[in-house]
Amino acid sequence: MAAVEQISEARPQLGLTFAHAPSGETYLKRQYTRFPFHVTQPFHLDGEVSGEATVILQALGAGLVQGDRIAMDVLVESGACAHLTTQGSTVAHAMPEGRAEQDARVVVCEDATLHYLPRPMILFADAEVTTRLEITVQEGARVLWCDGYLAHDAAGNGERFTRLDAEAVLYDASGKILALDRFVVDGATLDAPGVMAGFPVHAGFGCHGYCEPTVIVEELAAAMLDDDAIYLGVSELPDEQGLFGRILARDGVALRRAMSLVREIVAASP
Repeated sequence: MAAVEQISEARPQLGLTFAHAPSGETYLKRQYTRFPFHVTQPFHLDGEVSGEATVILQALGAGLVQGDRIAMDVLVESGACAHLTTQGSTVAHAMPEGRAEQDARVVVCEDATLHYLPRPMILFADAEVTTRLEITVQEGARVLWCDGYLAHDAAGNGERFTRLDAEAVLYDASGKILALDRFVVDGATLDAPGVMAGFPVHAGFGCHGYCEPTVIVEELAAAMLDDDAIYLGVSELPDEQGLFGRILARDGVALRRAMSLVREIVAASP
C-alpha cells in the first residue's frame, strides 16, 4: 500500500468551543488537544474588539511529515467573539514518497465573530501537502480568515516543494456553498516569469458578514498601493456575501503586515 493511502482517519487532534459569558467576554468553553497541539490560556487585549478572546495555538512537533493527517474542529457559539492564531508557522518537510494532509473545520454560529488567522505554512523542498479549510456560517455570523503558504529553499540550491493542493470553502447553515477557492500549485510555478516571480509567499483571505464590502475593498487597495513587497487582488463575493482577496508577498514579514492591515480595516467596518 502506498504511503499516501496510509494517512490516518483518526479523531481530530484539536477541538475548541468559544462561548459568550454573561460578563460580555468570550471564554473557552471546551478544549480538546492532543499531539501536536497545545493551546494557550485565552486572553483579552486592550484596544481589540470588546470581549474578544484571543487564543494562540502552539505546535509541539517539528511540523508536517509524510503520512501526517492533522485535523481541527472549531466552534464559536452564538454571541461569542474569538481570534484564533498560531505562535509560528507550520513547517512541511520533504515527503519523497507521499504527502501530508491538514484539515480545519470551523462553525461560526448566529451573531458570533471569528478571526481565523494562522501564520503561513512553510513548504520545504519535496513537500507535498493537501489542505482544506471548511467554514460554516449561521445567520448574522461574521468571519475573517486567511490561508497562507511560503516556499522555502533551506539548502539554497534552488529546490522547491512538490505540490500544494489547497481548498477553502464557505458554507451557509443549510450547506450551500457561498464561496470556494481551490488551487493546485508546484514550487516551480513560483519561479516562472510573470506576476508570481519574486513573490514566494502566497495567501488567500476572505470575510463574510461585514457591511459595505465595497468600501472595505477600496480601503484595502488604497492602503497597500505603495507597498512594493505586496501584490494584492481583492473583489466582492457574489450576492453580497463578503469579499475575497489574494496576496503575493516577498516574505513572511510583508504578509503579516498586509494581514494586520486587512484585520484592522475589516474590524473597523460596521
